Amino acid sequence: MPDVDETVKKIKNLEIQGAQSIAKESLKVLSKIVEEEGFGEKFEEAAERLKNARPTGVSAHNCINFVKRRGEIEAIDATLDYLNTAKNEAGKVVADIVKDESVILTHCHSSAVIAAFRSMLDMDRNFRVIVTETEPKLQGVKTAKKLNEMNIPVNYIVDAAAGLYMWAADYVFVGVDSIRPSGVLNKIGTYMLSLAAKEDPDTEFYFIATKDKFDYDNFSTLEERSPDEIREHEYLEKEHELVLENPAFDMTPWANIDKLITEDGVMKKHEIIEELKGRFTI
Repeated sequence: MPDVDETVKKIKNLEIQGAQSIAKESLKVLSKIVEEEGFGEKFEEAAERLKNARPTGVSAHNCINFVKRRGEIEAIDATLDYLNTAKNEAGKVVADIVKDESVILTHCHSSAVIAAFRSMLDMDRNFRVIVTETEPKLQGVKTAKKLNEMNIPVNYIVDAAAGLYMWAADYVFVGVDSIRPSGVLNKIGTYMLSLAAKEDPDTEFYFIATKDKFDYDNFSTLEERSPDEIREHEYLEKEHELVLENPAFDMTPWANIDKLITEDGVMKKHEIIEELKGRFTI
């Protein structure tokens, strides 16, 4: 299954980034298999490999399981449509509650956050965005370039400067990799941002997500990635015998979150816990 091999490799190497991008590419591969082989053994094998390509990939996990339950190729098309539209609905919710002339700090790269900014532009809101570089892999660069293309004013900063710049931010917008009863998994550094925002009474901390990010099956884990992503790792290991660690995600507890926003609106903690008792459907 060359398409599966190539897609899994790209997911692991971060050539395909973002939870929904991973889900979309996985579904497209599975669609080809279903067209040729149906929902048989090859589909099952490919589905398991794609679901487990990233340990935080709860969106792909949920979407693939939904398609398996339905057992029809139309479910793949419907799920792809959902992924393309749900984040725009969440973005509209954000745009309705955020004040004009705001300064927003964001971390990493999230299609849901970009959708929120696009909705704010559609409503003729004026705002500026502070973008963290998001080491390792500099994923904030992708966000900064996208916002520049959208003619949104950007201040680009190193991660360690985020606490200093928190005084200027009215809001922190971050995406979501996984929503759990204990809190939200997202790119490493998100938890520290939530602590800084909590110290500033004028800064509100928002997670923006779609419901495919709910971890209904307790699937996601905090992923540890290769030290190869850390600058000068070979020199440090060779010359100083250091143990290099590279956690890719952290957990932000509900106490540090002002709002979790989905396509269904602003969700309170008890609503989130209740949602997690079910399963993903569209």
